[in-house]
Amino acid sequence: MRGALFAVFLCLGATAAGAAETFASLPPGLAAVWRIDGRKLDPHGSAWSLAVFSTDGALVGISDESGTRIYRARDGALVRMFAPPFWTGQFAYSLAISTSGAVALGRLGSVDFYSTMDARDPQRYYCAGSCGPVSAVEFSPDGRWLAFQAARGALEPTPGLVTVIDLRTNAEPLALEASATRTQVQFAHDGSSLLAANMLRVDDSGSFGLRTWSAASWRRVRDVPGSVLPKGTVGPYALNERVAAYQRNGRFELRDLASGKVVWLVPLAPPPLDGPHVEGAARLDLVAFAPRGDLALSYESPAERDAPGTLVLRQLHDGATLAMYEVSHVSALAFAPDGESFVYTTGAGRTYTVVARVPR
Repeated sequence: MRGALFAVFLCLGATAAGAAETFASLPPGLAAVWRIDGRKLDPHGSAWSLAVFSTDGALVGISDESGTRIYRARDGALVRMFAPPFWTGQFAYSLAISTSGAVALGRLGSVDFYSTMDARDPQRYYCAGSCGPVSAVEFSPDGRWLAFQAARGALEPTPGLVTVIDLRTNAEPLALEASATRTQVQFAHDGSSLLAANMLRVDDSGSFGLRTWSAASWRRVRDVPGSVLPKGTVGPYALNERVAAYQRNGRFELRDLASGKVVWLVPLAPPPLDGPHVEGAARLDLVAFAPRGDLALSYESPAERDAPGTLVLRQLHDGATLAMYEVSHVSALAFAPDGESFVYTTGAGRTYTVVARVPR
């Protein structure tokens, strides 16, 4: 009942506000499939949000301080809404949706699992071992496995763990050793293996790599320790089995995960020519890789938060720019599993969410 009342309140509030104000226009050239307008926030703020597609691309999920909403990817129809808990602040740190419509929300030290779109109360799965915010969660393509990882500080004495739940048998959760300050878990397209981010301490710094396990036996089949990167390198913002995205000296760098060598580097997108003059370097805020490994989508913003930033689509093999869109205050983005569309949502002013087609 509380969720239904919350949904009605949100819809009525959005309608009433929309009648009296002007909404941000979409950038020229963006092939939008649908757009949904949301909350009105401080125009100078920066609210958190999460954005994902389901493993089959049929659904889109958005989490923010107003709750979690699940939409149909093809037309933006609202399928389900989860009201936020009573406490304030960031209550969801990761989000995943399975092919069957099951939903997993990463919380502080645990994951809430809703087995169906109609489920009222979640099953709660706790981390294997102690952990903080669960910032990465993923379903296997067939929906059998749920894997999640919490961020682990580089100086913590005990290793971090990836927890794997068998949703079919509810057997004892698996605990796979992998520690990362920037977490990621990712199943192979066929569900045969699981990849997780892993950081190794090297003297006063660390190397960022990955570990891979077979989903048939849960034995580790690959261990990439990575390499120590130059001072001033920030990231990774995204990674796959081969490469990782970093920022350094105002440039977007794609580096080989095993050797740390630069595959390509490009300057971050400059501010618009007709925009206000902004001092300071541009900043890389968000990066997502297309699941089939051919594209990178990034949000790059100027040092001044009030100036608009840029959504950039680049070829992953050489960094060539495919498209650029001027957008303000993007707070989350994601690719569809087939790489043919993407979603982004904003976190300041009148917020909105858009699903758009990738130009080919």
